[in-house]
Amino acid sequence: MKIDEDALKNFQNSKFNFVDAKGNDVDFSNLSDDVKYTLRDGDAIVQDDMSVKDVVDTINDEYGAELNV
Repeated sequence: MKIDEDALKNFQNSKFNFVDAKGNDVDFSNLSDDVKYTLRDGDAIVQDDMSVKDVVDTINDEYGAELNV
């Protein structure tokens, strides 16, 4: 699974972030199937217990779409 570079930049510039189960920031170049991830908005949990596929799909789907203006 690959995260689109533009989508990742857009995500990193958003108000959301991913952390691992220990609350550490996620290294997107080193995602692991052995770890569950949490999507946060500041300190508030948006979605918990996410797999690598969930993380990649969320970033690519939500932040990789092109806008027609």
